[in-house]
Amino acid sequence: MKKFGIASLLLIIILGVISIFYFDLLNLKYSKEAVLASIVSAEDTRRVTGKFNEYLSDPDPEIRRRAALAVGRIGDNKAASALFKLLEDSVAEVAETAAFSIGLTGERKFLSEILDLCADYQPELLAVCIQSVGRLSDSSMTDSNELLASYLTHVDHRVREQAAYAVWRAGYKDAEGYLVDLCRNDPVRPVRIAALYALVRMKAAGPVELYADWIPDSDPYVRMLALRGMALSGPDGGISIIASGLNDRDNDVVAQAVISLGEIGSDKAIDRLVSRYAVEEDEKLKVLLLETFARLETAGAVEYAHDDINEETSSNIKAAAVGYLAKIEKREIIPLIDSLADLNDAYLDTKLAAALGEIGGEVVKPRLAAFFNDSAAAVRAAAFEALCEADVGNVDYYLRTALADEDMLLRASAVEKIGELKKYDYLGQLMSIMKLREKADVDVKRAIVETAAKFLENDADSLVEDILYHALLDEEYIVSRDAAAVYKDKLGVDKSAFVAFPSGYIGTRKIKSLFSKYRDNPTATIVTRHGDILIELFFDTAPLTVNSFISLAREGFFDGLNFHRVVPAFVVQGGDPRGDGWGGPGYSLRCEYSNLTFKRGAVGMAHSGRDTGGSQFFITLMPQTHLDARYTLFGQVISGMQAVDQIVRGDIIERVDIEMSYEKKK
Repeated sequence: MKKFGIASLLLIIILGVISIFYFDLLNLKYSKEAVLASIVSAEDTRRVTGKFNEYLSDPDPEIRRRAALAVGRIGDNKAASALFKLLEDSVAEVAETAAFSIGLTGERKFLSEILDLCADYQPELLAVCIQSVGRLSDSSMTDSNELLASYLTHVDHRVREQAAYAVWRAGYKDAEGYLVDLCRNDPVRPVRIAALYALVRMKAAGPVELYADWIPDSDPYVRMLALRGMALSGPDGGISIIASGLNDRDNDVVAQAVISLGEIGSDKAIDRLVSRYAVEEDEKLKVLLLETFARLETAGAVEYAHDDINEETSSNIKAAAVGYLAKIEKREIIPLIDSLADLNDAYLDTKLAAALGEIGGEVVKPRLAAFFNDSAAAVRAAAFEALCEADVGNVDYYLRTALADEDMLLRASAVEKIGELKKYDYLGQLMSIMKLREKADVDVKRAIVETAAKFLENDADSLVEDILYHALLDEEYIVSRDAAAVYKDKLGVDKSAFVAFPSGYIGTRKIKSLFSKYRDNPTATIVTRHGDILIELFFDTAPLTVNSFISLAREGFFDGLNFHRVVPAFVVQGGDPRGDGWGGPGYSLRCEYSNLTFKRGAVGMAHSGRDTGGSQFFITLMPQTHLDARYTLFGQVISGMQAVDQIVRGDIIERVDIEMSYEKKK
């Protein structure tokens, strides 16, 4: 019994030690997930809590890193000062995130401080610091820009690459010579491409031969940049070289050739475009060509446009052709517009209304009036815009009717028109709408704030300031924030302390459960008529956005919606329940900026200003560096880009399927 008692006691002690070990381990895991959830919740509610000082100095580098990123995303400039201490962090990823977040703040006062410090850093960290300097600087900051340009000759290629992008972001045109040399002679290809990109984005017209040298490159993105650069020198920029892009094997490069020739706009350039249209079969390229002809107001493709209206089934082509013909043939196409209106195609009808507005005159008024009573809000909105131009004498009637419309698009359009026309008599009505507070649509209230800013461009106005004051006190974070921005920009008054904090999209407990649920990134499969598009969703980078996307997908929210926006060489965009670019899920998401880059196939969240994302997402067709850290990048196409390339405006999202983990598919 004695031996058994001792053995039992030892066993109990051992089991107790093991239990304590595992309890501590589980508790540590619980605590880490709870802290990460607290940090993400702070991003969601846009407020830095008192615990952030602890998070920024936590022993766990992942917590320090996420806290540093959150400070930049939230934009709390007081807390941002603590990021400088993290630049010395022993973990490289933490230090680099802190450097990136400093750039997100937009605070110019940090510029000289980070420039003074970064010279002593290792290349990886230095490259991120230089990136942030580019975001904080502008063309007026000569001294800092000269120092920034000096990094174009740095010994490390990563620093040179980021310096090229940074001088473009800073708008430092005096760096053009350095960039030309870098683009020609740097031994590292990504550096040369970064320099090429910077030159093109800075509209450097001089290095035409340099651009021409890149035309035969194997990468379609580089060929596209070169064609864009060739057009900068004007009519003498080598039309034959640019026109060679019309025969490129990649349609996005062809699209850029069309755009570049259209920017030149000479007779020779137009002849090349018309010749291409005569044999073009791709729907997106046909639309782009027709839009280019309309902008140039050339009659060269009139016959082809008429043929396509009669022969093509695509409403996209018909709409673009009518828009073009309205520019050239004016009233002659009114019978054609009447016949197309019988098709009852809402998208086409919006373009018909715009075409009638382009034509103008008494004859279009009854036709526009019919469209102004259409069942589709987008058609009514297009007719409203056209009627305000075509029937100036009755503009007050159209304003009153639009303000009373049941759809927020008409109301917002009317508010914008009031600001455009400086209609003081409507300020009282705008005040009444603002006083409705939560009963008024967010987009309408934002339009009122924007209109108020227009009334303040010349003189202060007590009624306008009263409207702004009510907007400042609005429960909607975005409306309150917009009003504070107007106070600062137009009146020189800092009202940021009055901005309403947003309510969280999801609670901390829910966020914590998501960290447990998605230990590996999940995937989404978008099913289309062109094939499946498989996307890795970056929960580890944008948890709020990914959770929203997954929730909507599982509710069937996306099923049957269309891709309402397709721009060749840029993006395809969908997820709007209205189908006109004005819809969303009924809530707004905070932007979750990151240091990920928008390469081809990146999936981003569309918005109409910071923190206004919802359900509309886009997929990039080519790298889009100018979108980096300006939109939430929450996924990447893994397979199915051939399907993305074939999408045209109006194509349907059949459904979106979610899988728990990308790792399971590897």
